[in-house]
Amino acid sequence: MGAPAPPQTPSEPQGMLLRAARGLDPQVWDAALAFSLCVAGFILVLAVQIPPFHRFDAVGAVLLLAVTLPLIAVRRYPRTVFAIIAVASIVAAITAQPSLDVGYVCGAVALFILAARSDIWRSLWAGLLASATLIVIFTVLYERGDASIGVSIAAWFGFSAVWLAGVVLRGYRENVREARRNAHAERERAELYLHDLEMRAQEAVTLERSRLARELHDVVGHALNVVVLQAGAAQRVFDKRPETVREALGAIESTGRQALTDIERLLGILRAEAGDREDLGPLPGMADVPALVTQVREAGVAVELDSACGGAALPSSLDRSGYRIVQEALTNTLKHAGGGARATVRLRCADGWFDIECTDDGGGRPAAGQFNRRLSGGRGLLGMRERVALFGGGLEVGPLPAGGFRVHARLPLEHVGNVQGGALTIAPDPTTGGSDG
Repeated sequence: MGAPAPPQTPSEPQGMLLRAARGLDPQVWDAALAFSLCVAGFILVLAVQIPPFHRFDAVGAVLLLAVTLPLIAVRRYPRTVFAIIAVASIVAAITAQPSLDVGYVCGAVALFILAARSDIWRSLWAGLLASATLIVIFTVLYERGDASIGVSIAAWFGFSAVWLAGVVLRGYRENVREARRNAHAERERAELYLHDLEMRAQEAVTLERSRLARELHDVVGHALNVVVLQAGAAQRVFDKRPETVREALGAIESTGRQALTDIERLLGILRAEAGDREDLGPLPGMADVPALVTQVREAGVAVELDSACGGAALPSSLDRSGYRIVQEALTNTLKHAGGGARATVRLRCADGWFDIECTDDGGGRPAAGQFNRRLSGGRGLLGMRERVALFGGGLEVGPLPAGGFRVHARLPLEHVGNVQGGALTIAPDPTTGGSDG
């Protein structure tokens, strides 16, 4: 024989009944309560002779219906229902009808619902009306000798307790609704905060990609310009000066290796995850400018470095940006002035400013077309402008009156990180009166 099915626990049918009861319309419950009180009232007054009231008659039946059936609409019209029951109860007291006892119960129910569904001021008026009704009823009963002072006071305290219970229920419901509203508002604020964090994270990723793109542009552009110039110089003296060719090839190799190292480092940053412990090495800074100048000298440009910063400690972001500005300026010199040009790099740290000035003599080439190409070609000047604007500094680029080209960047040493709009000023070309960049 199979195992018997487990008996159903008593809580299961009770739970089903509770769910079914909660799903009913509240007016159905009101109607059921009204008819129950009406039937119970008729049974009471017909089966039991309640002294000192008169024998139940047609007036008593009408009054009994008047104090019970209005409860059907007590949720929709609580004040009207309470007023009808109060008036019917007063009439029952005056005419000595037994429906008055049922009126006490129905009046208490109507008072409770009225206090629970009204604001504090309407609840106070309902309490005063209930007190006035009790005063009238018990005055009539006391004059006839049907009630005592003690019974009147007990009835008043009973109705006061019912009224107070309704007010407390009203306050509890208000607190629950307020807590739900606050919880909903908190959820909305949390969702907005998370959305803002997500947008900021996306913006940070976009800015970081832009920064890495500029870094790659600077690294690759500078290295390729050095390689092209060294290869051109080696090709011109290939047969006559093999030792110069060997030096040029060595410079090409070292420049290529350095560029590959920088590219691998930057790509490693892109690939690195939060828990990655790979040592990517430090990014170049102002301390690497002498090595950069030496590299450009080996490419054929006579560069003079004049630094008056005295080893001043710079913030890391400013340190890297300053190096990239110098690198881009010398790369432009290599690209547009070519081998044989002379350049000067001046670094100054004074009065809260970090000044970077890179000038060259143009390599003896015609000024107009050369300078116009410098101002309009590539992302070099745009990258410098973005770096300077990030720190709220200023950038001036343009040809020199005596020939050559000048790049002057001013970066504030204080309040680094306060992003402002940096100015890009292009000096006019002295040979053409302006630029087409």
